[in-house]
Amino acid sequence: MRYTTTDTFIMSTAGCDGTAPDSLESILAGSEAGAGGCCITADLTADGIAVLCSCGGYPVPEGFLALKEHTYFELRSALPKIVTVGQAVELAKCCAGKMAVSLGSAAACAAVRIALSTADMLDNAFITGLGMAEGARLAARFPTLHVIGDLPDAPVSPAATARAARDTGLFGLRAAPGHLTPELVRECRELGLFTASRESSSIDVLERLIGLRVNFIETARPDRAYSFLPARPARKPAGAD
Repeated sequence: MRYTTTDTFIMSTAGCDGTAPDSLESILAGSEAGAGGCCITADLTADGIAVLCSCGGYPVPEGFLALKEHTYFELRSALPKIVTVGQAVELAKCCAGKMAVSLGSAAACAAVRIALSTADMLDNAFITGLGMAEGARLAARFPTLHVIGDLPDAPVSPAATARAARDTGLFGLRAAPGHLTPELVRECRELGLFTASRESSSIDVLERLIGLRVNFIETARPDRAYSFLPARPARKPAGAD
């Protein structure tokens, strides 16, 4: 692992800075705005190709192309800029950022793992989009993946929830910003678990999440969030005393 539970990364969401969702331009826009990583949603076409698709298909002038009803080549004929997960992972690697991969379906996980492994990005990526139970099953099946379980609401007992996440092999927990309480974040940190927030571009919310030291903060406005991050010490030149 190349980071710890004391680190905070700003993660740009799909459609960052007005770009098209599920596009390479969205990843680049987030990087240029100072994000420390990007969020994508991965799902499978009818013939099993993993592509970026956050809403189950793609709007076209004639209507809507449902992802699971068309092959990759059928979709590419209508949408030449359709992006495979492999392309997105390679670009994220070039941007030297982290990557959050939300699964449109659990079936896409195997293809995502191959893409991350091929690009040597396993340590810099994590999987989201699944509840704690389903996420734990996926973590057991693919032990090289970092799987974060999604919480539907604020847990009644943050300590018990964090312990359950640790004991079932999850990498951490993800929740809506308002459900990430100081107690939950603290319990996760003490158990070596990472925390992630769902998307928000509110200045007040972003400042609060950074103050809590949430590890991965999703936003369509990484420039806003970046301004609240504490200044990092300058790196010493190689060979300097």
